[in-house]
Amino acid sequence: MAVHTYVINLARSDDRRAYITAELKKTGLDYELVTAVDGRDLDMSDTSVIHPSFLNRTMGSSGSAGASLSHLSVYRKIIEDGHDAALILEDDVRLPADLARLADSVAGQLDGAEVVLLSVDSPDPCQLGTAGAVTLPGGRLLALPLNVAQPRSAGAYLITREACERFVKCLPPVRVQADSWSSFYREGMLDRLRCVAPLPVLKNPNFVSTIGIYSLGNGIRARLVGPLVRGKVPGLHQLLSYRRERIFRQWGQAEVVDRPFTEKPSRLR
Repeated sequence: MAVHTYVINLARSDDRRAYITAELKKTGLDYELVTAVDGRDLDMSDTSVIHPSFLNRTMGSSGSAGASLSHLSVYRKIIEDGHDAALILEDDVRLPADLARLADSVAGQLDGAEVVLLSVDSPDPCQLGTAGAVTLPGGRLLALPLNVAQPRSAGAYLITREACERFVKCLPPVRVQADSWSSFYREGMLDRLRCVAPLPVLKNPNFVSTIGIYSLGNGIRARLVGPLVRGKVPGLHQLLSYRRERIFRQWGQAEVVDRPFTEKPSRLR
């Protein structure tokens, strides 16, 4: 049976829900939708939920806080459901047809408190080391990033129950974004962080980020143009989708290289 999958989706995002459901059908994954925490409903001054330091960070927005809390809610659910490992997806990603087989293969390699990224956001190709790399189905590799600080993204990843337990115990209140894997590793919440190459999951450029990372930002430009983008105005929508497509392809690359680790993201043998 395929590893269980949790898909994070805002209650108000009907279009994303319809899209990701169609994507999931082609994979054969055993999945369930989890209602995301809506950042618009958060009290950002509640220090029991949001640490004051979070507000000082570049992406310390209510949407970013909602995303972090959404992933935390999934970690709690994985523990409650008794899974040793699970696949977590956001609702704006493109999925390969062989994802179920790939997820099962990766799950069989997991140990301790571990996360394996299937999607990465990095302006430069994410560099992975050849040392200890494991061959996966479809000509892919499971490998350690040379620098734990480089890979970011919470769009698609596998996580172990042990990692979920540490996150639930140590993470609240929210201090960093959901994809701050280097912080989690350095703070001892993760024993190991690995990535799959070539990266099998990319974001869909037809969707504007709900937390502003790849959209128009949060300034005057966003307030003026944002409504037009959300309304999918012909011409403008296609232009911005094309721009996001180029960004996602550039930022969603990984390469396996025979080089020494800058900071090896593993405490496991």
